[in-house]
Amino acid sequence: MNDNAESFFIPAEIKQEAQEATLRLLPAKSKRLYEKEMVEFDNWRKKRGLGEGAITEENIYKTKKAKILERNQIEEFLKKAPDVEYLQVKVALILGVAGACRCNELTFLDISDVQDKGSYLYVLIPDTKINFSRSFTVMVEAFSVNAVEMCRKYISLRPKAAGRRFFLRHVDGKCTTQHVGINTISKTFSKVASFFGLPDPESFTGHGMRRSSATLLANAGGDITTVKRHGGWKSITVAENYIEESLSSKMAIAEKNPGAT
Repeated sequence: MNDNAESFFIPAEIKQEAQEATLRLLPAKSKRLYEKEMVEFDNWRKKRGLGEGAITEENIYKTKKAKILERNQIEEFLKKAPDVEYLQVKVALILGVAGACRCNELTFLDISDVQDKGSYLYVLIPDTKINFSRSFTVMVEAFSVNAVEMCRKYISLRPKAAGRRFFLRHVDGKCTTQHVGINTISKTFSKVASFFGLPDPESFTGHGMRRSSATLLANAGGDITTVKRHGGWKSITVAENYIEESLSSKMAIAEKNPGAT
């Protein structure tokens, strides 16, 4: 919320008149439901000792950001997690972080959307949330392990009768013809967190891949315009909300300025 919005004051009597006018416009049934919800909310607020001004518009719309993983955590997982159990998770992690992908984009990725160009993979995301296609690459040197070879290994395990979906269920070192659903894809980060025994692994949601991607790019020196284009965000403001000030970035600042925190 900007400074102008914070300093704008609406008298209590005006708020009351506006609320009463709104109620007069509601159908009787909707009005009863609205009043019932307001009574329950008011009781909840009073039990917690919250005044009417304690819950502001800024607090209502302040969402909890998804947790991210640091580059060293991602690379350690790619190195140490056994392929026989975690190969599908690893590939989802690689593509999700490399392309700042949404869970639904990974879920509905077509096998033809991932093209092997020899030294790198070219990945096309044809249908995004904001209705335009974007693409990204997975380079051999993207991580400290060969991410391209890891993806190739997963692709090579596809049964001949597999459908068009890129992500197939992987069990005991083999892929089945059953495609992976969005619930499984969304648990990619929580599985990595569980592997390391991190506290509250369920709080590492699928959205964390997208935030981690933006953060890693910014930490590597990418400016905000580059980050915005990378994730396909409509505005710089939205892109900035996806960037987490990670430990690595704080250490880099500390090296340049010993007095920084």
